[in-house]
Amino acid sequence: MHGFADRPQWPAGADVSMWFTVRQVDNYLRADVYGRETAEETRRFLQAVAGEAQKSGVDRVLISVHSSRPIFRVQQYGLAEFLEAIASRPAHRIATVADSFEGRLAQQYVVRIARARRLNVRSFSSEEAAAAWLQSE
Repeated sequence: MHGFADRPQWPAGADVSMWFTVRQVDNYLRADVYGRETAEETRRFLQAVAGEAQKSGVDRVLISVHSSRPIFRVQQYGLAEFLEAIASRPAHRIATVADSFEGRLAQQYVVRIARARRLNVRSFSSEEAAAAWLQSE
């Protein structure tokens, strides 16, 4: 999204506990979210990422989650719709990274669901490994 690389974005009409950035890095979008707690915050973040991916034509996304509540109810958080929107492109890749053990467990659960739908999604323990996978052919 325009300006996301320069300044944090807060959801309109909500408290400022959650903020995120979305910016293009090389051939992928990097989406960082901080302090995400609720299903509505998650939906807003994922809609912003999907919208920027569609607008920019980028089909690879790195989602980095910081100080946020783990997601275990995929439907409630709008994650299935996000995965389908990004994965509608043949060359899609979605990499996830979390800064907590619980976050990584939740992401591994999401990856299992995504892979059952034949989506190219992986969870990584480091941003460097995630970025390398996104940039590989």
